[in-house]
Amino acid sequence: MASHGFPARRVAALLGVSESGYYAWRTRSPSPRALRRASLTRLILGIHQESGSRYGYRRVRQELGRRYGIDISHSTVEAVMRGAGIRGQAGRPREQTPQAATSARRRRWIVDVLTLTTAKGPLYTAVVLDTASHCLLGWSTAATAHRTLVPCALMAALTRVVHAQPAPQGLHEPLPACSFTERADSLRCTPVGATVGNRYDHAVVETFWRAVHRELHDPSPWPDTYCAEGRLGKTLDRFARQAWAAGPASPSTP
Repeated sequence: MASHGFPARRVAALLGVSESGYYAWRTRSPSPRALRRASLTRLILGIHQESGSRYGYRRVRQELGRRYGIDISHSTVEAVMRGAGIRGQAGRPREQTPQAATSARRRRWIVDVLTLTTAKGPLYTAVVLDTASHCLLGWSTAATAHRTLVPCALMAALTRVVHAQPAPQGLHEPLPACSFTERADSLRCTPVGATVGNRYDHAVVETFWRAVHRELHDPSPWPDTYCAEGRLGKTLDRFARQAWAAGPASPSTP
């Protein structure tokens, strides 16, 4: 109401809230939950647009699991689609146009899972890289290669993208497609039917890990998973901040 020209003091009094609370709300940064919801909305919008605006919440939920390993309820997907003002259509989805297919192939994320050896056991690290800009978007670590390792890294990447592009119009831009390395697939960290990356994708991943190992000067093996996770986390955080400071379209390798 205040954005439409009504006096903020009068609106606050009408709704029974303090004026200072209203201004504090305006300047408050989005909560992690709001960022996750916004990232999920972008993901669902991308799937819906790629389907020619035909997929309903059931098929969208299937695609979330197949492409990204994200397991959420039908009701959550339905609520997000309703809030975004989209819905499915009856009938078979039309084929993607050649131009749209070419654009989707150009914009892709690649997910890899690396195993670090420590004296107290392995440390698994999932990373999400943008194959166009070679930027690190998100990562997660765990002592076991459990089913939530990759989804946690993907959600971190989505949250970073949404936070870096808070403009409302950016919400409707479809996110890149997602593929996985053979290493991630061999560790059974990929969703069923996931796409395996090509040689170029694997080269991007190996170049990234070489740069990480140069920064780490890692002993062989690490004394324990806690030490390895701490050093690796600081290094990956520095790589992500450097990449995003230069912008997501930077052509340089981390």
